[in-house]
Amino acid sequence: MTTFDLAEVRGFAAELGARMDRCDNGEGLECAQIDGTLRHYAVLCCQFCEQVRLWGRAIFSGQAAFDPKVEQVWLDEGMRLLQRASELWAYGQEREGDCFVLEAGASLGAALWRLERLLTGWVTPKLAVGPLARQGAALTPTGAEEVRKRIEALPPLSADWQPIDPRQRARFRKLQQRRTS
Repeated sequence: MTTFDLAEVRGFAAELGARMDRCDNGEGLECAQIDGTLRHYAVLCCQFCEQVRLWGRAIFSGQAAFDPKVEQVWLDEGMRLLQRASELWAYGQEREGDCFVLEAGASLGAALWRLERLLTGWVTPKLAVGPLARQGAALTPTGAEEVRKRIEALPPLSADWQPIDPRQRARFRKLQQRRTS
């Protein structure tokens, strides 16, 4: 995805749902056996997590605007995927025996762990605003003005403030010396 607008995210969610439905209906060779289905769902979970992370980074860096409707689509689709994949994983665990192990069960278990961690620790992404500029942020003039206002609203550092890191402290002192001379 490139813009992460509502239509694009809904399209991704619809395609994800269609891919789950096709696999659950036994369409294609990939989902002909339980191990293939487990592997397929592991891939879907990983792809979903990656797209959500890209969306969050795009908002943080100012490359995409935050839309609460888009966030709700991500959350709803993530919960739907988590539920279906968890049920499948549990089914696969019941089918394992002493004589065989479903190899893709471990992959799906790891993917489920990442997906559940993403959804339970959900934090709404925001545009980065701080005293230092971010590299590569393409801001509109109104976005740049908003960032400037937020930076100006930050409280000033105390007169005796020093960075904790010794290297940063040395650089900070050099900057202070340049300003005073």
